[in-house]
Amino acid sequence: MFSSLQIGPLRWELELPADLKVSWSDPAYDGFWSNPACPLATIPVSVCRETKEIPAGEPLYRGGKNWALWEEGRVLIVCSGFTGRPAPRFYCRINRDSGAVQLSLDPAREDGTNPLRYPIDQILSWGPLAQCGGLILHSAVAVKDGLGWVVSGRSGAGKTTLAELCHQAGWQILNDDRVMVFKRDERWMVAGTPWHGSGRFAEAEEVPLGGVLFIEKSAQNRVVRLAEEQVRYSLLDVAAIPWFEDRWAQAALDVADRFSKEVSFYRFECSKGRSAVDVVEACNQEELAAR
Repeated sequence: MFSSLQIGPLRWELELPADLKVSWSDPAYDGFWSNPACPLATIPVSVCRETKEIPAGEPLYRGGKNWALWEEGRVLIVCSGFTGRPAPRFYCRINRDSGAVQLSLDPAREDGTNPLRYPIDQILSWGPLAQCGGLILHSAVAVKDGLGWVVSGRSGAGKTTLAELCHQAGWQILNDDRVMVFKRDERWMVAGTPWHGSGRFAEAEEVPLGGVLFIEKSAQNRVVRLAEEQVRYSLLDVAAIPWFEDRWAQAALDVADRFSKEVSFYRFECSKGRSAVDVVEACNQEELAAR
């Protein structure tokens, strides 16, 4: 039995056991299981239901209490859902060279509902996405007239608030917390992901990128175009860089460097009022006129 999950330019081809009763119940993943977009990278994933022990020793990297990563030669092992438990809910082996994945689901806790989901799917995307010229950004994306505007910032900066204001004004919101940026046919694109924020915006679409707005709270609304040398620090603050894997990290840094040189970046001093949308609209019209 086979199924596929596609997020942005990445497609995971899942080989599933015949006895796994698969269902896709999380509405955030609607559209991603049947995404018709052409992938830039395809990753095979072999899925089984098997209890696995947590690897011995200190992990190479910890993602808070949600997940951790160990290395075993040329294999990276990712476990998720193991805090206070003898066995992880998800046990994932990633071949560093081929990119192939073996995913084991704890049969005591997993019945096949959304067999590949957060945080495993986001972790699995870091290496392949960087290697095909893309990045995950801690950002929202609002779309108007076919252009996507990436709104970046740390948690609490106002991404979801601005996304909601744009949504109320008729803009399409692909996501309010995590997006993918990448090049397709020499053009920068931005895609929604299922990894939404509190606004729960998650759409499986990609659109040409208009620009990036680094959002800051302010009593008034103002945008300032940033020079290339002003962009790098802010970009690295919101980009997901897989520092635990040298080859993936270097690929992601190379993408960030190209991205900083080829895309329009702005500092957006933003209030929480409806007038903030007017400022983004003005940027959108200016970008459309320049194309």
